[in-house]
Amino acid sequence: MIATAALSSVLQRRFGVARHAMRGLRALDPGRARFAGPAATVRYLARREDRDEALSPFNPASPFAAAFEQVGEGAVLVIDAQGDAGAGILGEMLATRLSARGCAGVVCDGGMRDVAEIAALGLPVIHRGPAPASSTASLMLVDFALPVTCAGATVFPGDWIVSDEDGVVVCPAEIWEKARAEVEQRAALEGWLRLRLAAGEPMNGLYPPTEAVKAAHARWLAAGSPPDRLVV
Repeated sequence: MIATAALSSVLQRRFGVARHAMRGLRALDPGRARFAGPAATVRYLARREDRDEALSPFNPASPFAAAFEQVGEGAVLVIDAQGDAGAGILGEMLATRLSARGCAGVVCDGGMRDVAEIAALGLPVIHRGPAPASSTASLMLVDFALPVTCAGATVFPGDWIVSDEDGVVVCPAEIWEKARAEVEQRAALEGWLRLRLAAGEPMNGLYPPTEAVKAAHARWLAAGSPPDRLVV
């Protein structure tokens, strides 16, 4: 999986996408912070009591069940919870269903309840923190499969979500393949640079890499990447 730090740099410098990182979130289980996949989206709004019956999870006509059943194998569920850290958006039951459907991970700018049980399921979750109160106390699920804003980043369905220990980055679907390829090239270059820095070479003129350094890396690759001769 590609690193969010490298993807962030490529999105900003190469494609001019500056607002791509989510802010203020953390992994429910730090050991499961790494995942990636296309976004499936769900949007909550602040609760309005006259809509309680129509939007209740107990109402079969509400969008509640369909919002979670839309999540397919390998998708990342992105939930716009209006930044409400006190709302427990997912609990054990919903997390169990998402896990059974093959959800790659969940990113939400709200809270989660049943956090020990969710952690035991192994479903990767990025959230604001634990929250015992049900989401219905303060929020209502109004729609899904539409653009949302989560933790300061706008996400369209199908955008790629990449998460690791550094955070969560959103990559527009239209440039995902180009961005991923560029990140992979960058990772290969930086791996070679680390070898040279570890061998005692000074940073000046080496990192950040100049065009001459990039050309030297290309020559090294063409020569078969000899580990005992880093410059050819």
